[in-house]
Amino acid sequence: MKKSCVILAVLIAVFSLAPAAAQEEESPSTGSDNTDILKNLKFRNVGPAVAGGRVAAVVGIPGNPNIYYAGAAGGGVFKTIDGGLSWKPIFEHESTSSIGAIALAPENPDWIWVGTGESKIRNDVIDGRGVYFSPDGGLSWKLMGLADVGQIAGILVDPTDPDTVFVGALGHAWAPNAGRGVYRTRDGGKTWTKVLFVDDQTGVSDMAMPLNNSKVIFAGMWHARRFPWTLEDGGESSGIYRSTDGGDTWKKLTEGLPKGPLGRIAVAIAPTNPQHIYALIAAKTGMLWQSLDLGDHWTEVNSSHALDVRPFYFSRMVVSPATDMKVYFLSFNMLESDDGGKTVHPADRGVHSDHHTLWIDPKNPDRMIQGNDGGVFLSADGAKHWRFLNTLPIGQFYQLAADSKEPYNLCGGLQDNSAWCGPSSDLAARSVTGRNWHTVVGGDGEYSVPAPSDPDIIYSDSQDGSLVRLDTKTHVSHYIRPYLGSPEEMKPADLKYRFNWTAPLAVSATDANEVYLGANVLFKTTDGGKSWTVISPDLTRDDKTKQEIAGGPVQHDISSAEDYDTIMCITLAPSDPKVIWVGSDDGLVHVTRDGGENWTNVTAHITGAPEWARVYQIGVSPFDAGTAYLAYDAHELDDRRPYVYKTSDYGKSWTRITEGLPADFSARVVREDPNKQGLLVLGTDRGLYYSSDAGGHWQELKANFPTVPVYDLNFAKKEHDLIVATHGRGLFVLDNIRPLEEMDAKIPSSDFHLFNAGPGTEFHHWGGFGGGGGAEYSAPNAPEGGQLFLHAVQAVEHFVQSIDFILHRQRLARLRFKPNPPRLRKTSGERIAGILRWRHGAARARRDLPHCRHRQGPNPRDDGGSPLRSEPENSRFGV
Repeated sequence: MKKSCVILAVLIAVFSLAPAAAQEEESPSTGSDNTDILKNLKFRNVGPAVAGGRVAAVVGIPGNPNIYYAGAAGGGVFKTIDGGLSWKPIFEHESTSSIGAIALAPENPDWIWVGTGESKIRNDVIDGRGVYFSPDGGLSWKLMGLADVGQIAGILVDPTDPDTVFVGALGHAWAPNAGRGVYRTRDGGKTWTKVLFVDDQTGVSDMAMPLNNSKVIFAGMWHARRFPWTLEDGGESSGIYRSTDGGDTWKKLTEGLPKGPLGRIAVAIAPTNPQHIYALIAAKTGMLWQSLDLGDHWTEVNSSHALDVRPFYFSRMVVSPATDMKVYFLSFNMLESDDGGKTVHPADRGVHSDHHTLWIDPKNPDRMIQGNDGGVFLSADGAKHWRFLNTLPIGQFYQLAADSKEPYNLCGGLQDNSAWCGPSSDLAARSVTGRNWHTVVGGDGEYSVPAPSDPDIIYSDSQDGSLVRLDTKTHVSHYIRPYLGSPEEMKPADLKYRFNWTAPLAVSATDANEVYLGANVLFKTTDGGKSWTVISPDLTRDDKTKQEIAGGPVQHDISSAEDYDTIMCITLAPSDPKVIWVGSDDGLVHVTRDGGENWTNVTAHITGAPEWARVYQIGVSPFDAGTAYLAYDAHELDDRRPYVYKTSDYGKSWTRITEGLPADFSARVVREDPNKQGLLVLGTDRGLYYSSDAGGHWQELKANFPTVPVYDLNFAKKEHDLIVATHGRGLFVLDNIRPLEEMDAKIPSSDFHLFNAGPGTEFHHWGGFGGGGGAEYSAPNAPEGGQLFLHAVQAVEHFVQSIDFILHRQRLARLRFKPNPPRLRKTSGERIAGILRWRHGAARARRDLPHCRHRQGPNPRDDGGSPLRSEPENSRFGV
């Protein structure tokens, strides 16, 4: 059951200054950014936290079981002060959300160093942007330099001098750069000196320092470079380097170590025996080596592949603070050895695979925290049992879709954490929690799309186009991939059809059985996947030199993540189902206007587009099938400039639309609001931007949105909601963007503006509101009922006397203001300004405006006011 109401109002007012307001979920911002007109509105981060995400760095405080820090591959840094029951983002508005390393000063754990740029450079790695420092436990941050060194693999703080810090830079993932190497500061980050440099393609993969001698530093140096189609993994320049004079001079260690070429290298020092050094080395033969004389001589210990299944992605080990013979290896499984690595056994059965980081309390070796592809896990009994800390919203979405139900559900694919669906609001509770979400396909979730005409039918794929059709009424799932060949069987150049790691799919707006799937050609089915037809030629450049087996020269990595010359996006024009736009990962754009009978390559008309860059999404106008917007993502070519284009003639001509965008952040996706022609929202590697003039000029869409890569955008048309898929912080919803849709050039500078009212919905909630017990992440439901938006640039001295809400000539509520409310100011002395929301529910009222009281009554004269008249639907609030 639901109640829908059109909220209409007459304002009877005398005011001298513009109004200010507050709302139940959205208190006015305490920040100082008066340029953000949306700063008082809030995105809802709906998660889901239960789905997890890749974690690159974890650290705790010795002897303190309550405080931990976790650095996500794409979600910034989080902190818990209650032993992992809840987490707070503390590094979310800096220049990047990719974390490579976290280190606490031994003498003062409130001094936090963060190196940005994840060093496990898989295909979705996000750029680093330097080293940051917090002197107050994460309350504030300062960029300390090294902004262009690229990915940072490690930070070491001198235990005897906290102003001396070493930073290990792997470098740019996608190109050679001179910033690779080991850096040292002796003045707390004011100045840096590069103390170790091999060459512009060899950077730091790991560092270690013994507790008893800060003059000794070990660095694993790794020759590595990514291309969009492969990984160059290893070379003759890789090796272990040691300094015994605090970084002034370095020596490459060779005695007893394997000959090159070498891949990624990890080093670890036994806390109880600093002469005992371990090294994991990706070599042609062997895997684990040790030295008992501080690295002078080495011997091979174990050649088991299990210690480091994918060296470029793992290559990490930690020696127990209790004994030098207990070693933990972070690989596909976390392995434990009690005999110095000679034999190993699994240490965390049932925990998510793909391990990257581990911290062990030196005062209590039974207490440890780890990060892997699935999130953060905590053990208090020496790895016998692990607790999943499911309150971290760090999911790495590739795509999102919203279904046609009310409230609508959200679906999307997560990196290495399946594809999930869950509600935008939960009618059985006050919030959305992990219990509301469910998987619809396993593996690395990519696309997940409910059929618009039948939301109980959901199509989802995992990596390499492994497509399934799920009927949520029967809970029956069918595997419907049209071609079974894969790179695990032969190199991509020999495959008949090549699928991208994130193979795109699209479902007809009117027929739940009509589905499109992208490979190097476009597949179509009209019977729900029982049979498929190829409806296009090869829509890629089909460069066979870029279709080899990925990896080498030391090891190959065959996962299909580097498959290239593939279709990357499919968009069915909302206004004409016969118009289909297709973009490829090698930079081509095609369009058909007759359902696939004929295709036109329009790439040559896109002036200035970078060759071989990815066309990740194409946003086709809901109002015109020939108008499309696209962003070329060239960061995998080491080019971070935004390339955003518009066409209004089916691709015959294109205009570059980048005015107002930062010059050093890639753009990924742009879409047009179905309720407001010309209102565009753009997702970049840094966050969101919007344009009210069809791309003529862009400005940042901030509100409370964090710095995080945006991979996809969508709109819930009926609700006027903006939905955002991030690759590191899960899904976000900005509820009811009518003020943004109505915004014009005059409103931000006006003293006062009252936005048009829209219909509101009050849902009947059928469940209880009690918690389920235990810790869990929750996001508030969407605001219900009617919503009144005001824009004000100054604080209130005298506001309106009353606001009457009318439905079918009956007053639902009268909001009355106290006489002469005091001037509202922030604690800083700045006046409250921006767009403010007032909520009114048909069944209950919200006291959201300050200095006011609320009365309800069916009698249109119950407050002694004048008779009130009904107004046309969606009429403007009057003053």
